[in-house]
This record gives sequence, structure tokens and C-alpha cells, in this order.
Amino acid sequence: MIVHSIYDDLQISVPEEARKLEGFRAWVTSGEFPERGRICYMNGEVLVDMSPEKLESHNQVKSEINRVIGEFIRAMDLGKYYPDGLWLTNDEADLSTEPDGTFASWECLESGRAILVPSIRDDDDFLEMRGSPDWVMEVVSTSSIHKDTEILPATYYQAGIGEYWLIDARGDEVQFTVFHHRPEGYCAATAVDGWLTSDVFGRQFRLERARDRIGGWKYTLIVREVVAP
Repeated sequence: MIVHSIYDDLQISVPEEARKLEGFRAWVTSGEFPERGRICYMNGEVLVDMSPEKLESHNQVKSEINRVIGEFIRAMDLGKYYPDGLWLTNDEADLSTEPDGTFASWECLESGRAILVPSIRDDDDFLEMRGSPDWVMEVVSTSSIHKDTEILPATYYQAGIGEYWLIDARGDEVQFTVFHHRPEGYCAATAVDGWLTSDVFGRQFRLERARDRIGGWKYTLIVREVVAP
């Protein structure tokens, strides 16, 4: 199966067996898997996005979230935080993808709700997380709107992920949404003066941005204790 990139004329050869979850996992760990691009598997489909990452509306947002959340998790000794690059697989949701950020608490990892799969080539390291981490984050790109806003919310919910952060910084205003896992589906947290409550982290967050000295965007994620309305 040949998949054409939506960004350029590059073609990706996807083996037929990659249209099933185990075949896709085998392809990821093979020497045939492309080094460039974001390629994920969802419900029998292989989605290929070879477009480069936008700096101001994607890279810088992701960098700030990773910096603040990563340091918060480390300071509170909550568990393991992984920026983009972690392969997340969930069998129940028929999913294998790379979130822009992933968090698994110590309880999650120790209970086996999420497990780290050893690398084939290095037994002392890991390539993949399999199961249901506590939290994932995605930053919307023009090429990923449908995936991030429609496909992934349903799929992450089915995967049993407790909280999903979705950020869209492409417009005049930053759209920051915190989805909580509820019996009826993901429910967006209500913003109070721009503050959103995270059940997973037990804190409230506010995402701001301002122009930097060369005209780009500087993003600031602010954290505070939960304040009752």
C-alpha cells in the first residue's frame, strides 16, 4: 500500500500487515519505518502526516507545556512524563500513536494499567508504552485538525485515558481545553477567568501568550492551587 504525503510528493510504502495493530507495531520497530513524519494507526487505518512542525503555533506551545508539566511532575514525584516521541499503544481502542505529551503516574505504572515495552535492540531501554496512561496532550496543526479534534477524543476516551488536553494556537486566541473522562464521555472543564481545573494534577492551569522581542509568540503556562468558585 502506497500512501502519499499531504504536504509534498513524498510517498510512503506501508506494508499490508500494518493495517492491523500488531502488524503496525512490528513495522514501527523494523528498519523500514520512516524516520521523518508523524505516522499513527487508528482503527485499521494508517494516518501519515509528513508536514513540518509550525514553530510559533505548535513547537513553542508544546515546548512550554512540556517544560511546566514536566517540572511539576518531577517536583511532586508524581510519575513519568514523556514529551512527544513516545509510542502509545492501546489494544482496546485499536490505537498506536505519538501524543505531544504523555503522563503516567507511579500507581498507573506499578499496577500495570500502563506498561513500558522494552526495546528489541536494547533490553535496558524502552520504545513503547502499552495501556492507559493518566493524561495525554495534543497541539493542533492545520494538517491534524480532524484527527486531534474528532478522531482522537473518541479514541483516547475508549483507551481509558483520564484526561486529554487539546490546544489550538493557530488563531487570534489560544484555544485551551481540558477534557475529563466521565461515564458519558469526555467533558470539557469549565473555564473560570481563564483557569481550567485538572483532576489528574489537582491544580488549575491558565495558558497565556504575548509577543516576544522579535515578534514571535512567548507562551506561559501558569499553575496554581485549586480555587473554589
